[in-house]
Amino acid sequence: MRVGKSKGCEMARKILEGVRVVDFTRVVAGPYCTRMLADMGASVVKVDAPFEAGGKPVRANGSVQNNLGKRSIALDLKHPDGREVARRLIAAADVVVENFAPGVMGRLGLGYTEVSVSNPRLVYASISGFGQSGTSSHRRAYGATAHAEAGWLWVQQQAQRAPEPFAPGITVADLVTGSTAFSGILAVLYDRERTGRGQWVDTTLMDCQLHTLSEVAGPALNGAPVEAWQPFRHPVHRTRDGRHLTINVGEAHNWARLAAALGHEGELMPSAPVEANARIGAWVAAFDAAEAVRRLDVAGAPYGLTMTMHEAVAHPYFAERGMIAEVDDPLDGRVRAIDSALFFSDAESTAAGAAPLAGQHTSAILAECGYVPDAVAALLAAGAAQEQATPA
Repeated sequence: MRVGKSKGCEMARKILEGVRVVDFTRVVAGPYCTRMLADMGASVVKVDAPFEAGGKPVRANGSVQNNLGKRSIALDLKHPDGREVARRLIAAADVVVENFAPGVMGRLGLGYTEVSVSNPRLVYASISGFGQSGTSSHRRAYGATAHAEAGWLWVQQQAQRAPEPFAPGITVADLVTGSTAFSGILAVLYDRERTGRGQWVDTTLMDCQLHTLSEVAGPALNGAPVEAWQPFRHPVHRTRDGRHLTINVGEAHNWARLAAALGHEGELMPSAPVEANARIGAWVAAFDAAEAVRRLDVAGAPYGLTMTMHEAVAHPYFAERGMIAEVDDPLDGRVRAIDSALFFSDAESTAAGAAPLAGQHTSAILAECGYVPDAVAALLAAGAAQEQATPA
């Protein structure tokens, strides 16, 4: 059972109910941020680009996982009437999130400077590679850019003692940037209750990736030579049957638990971390994974059994916590997705519904903006807006 949610009972309230978000984001970081807002109850209108009509159904930009619970309107922002629709959406919004190249929204007349005049309570969040100003702001970037230039690929390489840098399995920079933008938006929503004013939140892939490296950046910031830098890592130990456990030795009291669990109770902890980790590795190698896990669990010692992605999503812990959601989907009928990681004692945060097709809700959203049916039809006919019906 998720805190604040119980099957068969009335659904708990959501903290951001009534908050209106206009989502101009694409790819990963921005959609990840606005999915979190939708999970907490915000009404998220995703502004998608025009699409080729008559072909295969087109999903809203971003992954299905990152677009759950949103509605989509497709607008041509190069068309003056499309921009007017966007202005109306923003005028009624609490939050705007965008990740165009710096300056694009301003040139469209939709930048913070332009729209905050008529909506001073607006929370406006921009996500970019290198920021909204400065000598690097012109550079286009993806998460991989920040992985390389903010030092993380090098840190991984050192931790693995690998001969060359290697790409990670996920785009960490995008995910942490989306989370940081989400945090900034919540902070400004809180602050405007005191000040009556919104703010512009400027979040970058580079800054956020560097921030994740705070724990290991100290020596580089304070004069240590490159040769002296030591990786921050917890070793992965191989069990007798070929599985792998990660174990953080930590302090002496934790060593005592580990030693007792693995059949070496009372053995003193070596002062050198390398020797301590080597000894743990030798002990783990004497057991099959299931027996090592059982012993460590009984002793209350921290460990992690390495799992495939398929094993991880089937972990009974995640089922118990309600971390796997099943939602409707306009193309696939039903899809399973990762649910919100936020739990509250008196509120709910959970996937709010299906991920839309691009332009799936265009007519309804235009009506909410004050367009009468004839005006909606005119916008669609002119190509300023576009709609896509769900397949029968």
